[in-house]
Amino acid sequence: MRQEASHRAWCGTCGTEHVDPRTCPGELRVTGAEVPGWRVIVETPFGNEAIGVLLAPSHDVWRARVVTYPNILWTVPGGRGTIKFVGETREEAERRAIAFVSEHVQVKRYLRRDAVTPVETQRPVGGAVPPKALLATSRRKPTCLPVRFGTDRAGTRGTTINLSDEGMFIGAVDPADGGRAIHIHLEVNGHTLPLHGLVMWSRRRHEPGRPLGMGVRLSEPPPFYQSFVATLPAPR
Repeated sequence: MRQEASHRAWCGTCGTEHVDPRTCPGELRVTGAEVPGWRVIVETPFGNEAIGVLLAPSHDVWRARVVTYPNILWTVPGGRGTIKFVGETREEAERRAIAFVSEHVQVKRYLRRDAVTPVETQRPVGGAVPPKALLATSRRKPTCLPVRFGTDRAGTRGTTINLSDEGMFIGAVDPADGGRAIHIHLEVNGHTLPLHGLVMWSRRRHEPGRPLGMGVRLSEPPPFYQSFVATLPAPR
């Protein structure tokens, strides 16, 4: 069973979308580990589905593929290979894949559930492992710190709910949408620490015991941030 991406100019060689064969980058073979990134839960007529992005380096670029968990990779029409999105950075490739998935969900009129919920832990095709958010929640350390964030500049106020060495949950009345890159100014011991991250999911509706806000994966968190998180007490 495969999920196919139709009515787009997908190349049968590289799997990316282009018309001019002279711009084809080749097969885009991986040169490093393929890891899971952004993920979203959607309600479909067939039940809830978890759709995610798998990321891997390919020589001097990054490629992204789309998977319906646990193991259905989205393919070029006709099944001639998986569709791919390329960027000079991991974040750029991921943003392009997220934009495609978001458009697909909107066209299909599916309902998004932007939250981390359990999915099958079977490895997807290609050897990727399940999202770290599902495997390492114990590393999150409850911490309340002032923070500002925004897509263009860090101007919206929020408060951290928990931190990990790779990301954070920011409590906010109006969180950014999943898939958006944001600027973050975190107040740590009287100092403002500038950070950059990608919103993995957001919660905009009140749920018992769960604050409004968003889960953010940081892009190359600096050593100071990671050292600070390491000094925080682990949750009991």
